[in-house]
Amino acid sequence: MYIKKLFLPKLPDAIVSEVHSSIEQGVNRAWEGERAKHKLDMYAWIPANDAVQDWCRTNISPDLYWGVQVIDANLPMHKDHGTEIKFNYIIDQGGSNPITTYYDDNEVVIDSYTMELNSWYILNVAANHGVTGIIPGERRISITSRIIP
Repeated sequence: MYIKKLFLPKLPDAIVSEVHSSIEQGVNRAWEGERAKHKLDMYAWIPANDAVQDWCRTNISPDLYWGVQVIDANLPMHKDHGTEIKFNYIIDQGGSNPITTYYDDNEVVIDSYTMELNSWYILNVAANHGVTGIIPGERRISITSRIIP
């Protein structure tokens, strides 16, 4: 399993607005510490503000810390560091048909997925994956939470 759609509650419009506030007021924490050597300029992970944290903890899981993921260009093949599984809720797709693709260690495509707007997914991010189809000037925005083994 690389990606599985989850049937969890839709984010209310007020929480989506709070996500955008988190982006405007937050600081990109994706490349702190040990992760700095893996930096990708088109990717940001910003801690979600208290309103988003509270909603996600109440309605999705009280055991996870929630952030906002912003991708503003195609994301090359990579493996996430420090986590194996993520929850993602797609707020803005960043294009009409962005595709998340998984690869084996020889960079051969294993599978591809189109994640729907306003939907929750669980992703295996320890496997090689990337995102294509992001339109220049657009941003793929999602709520995300890391599950750390």
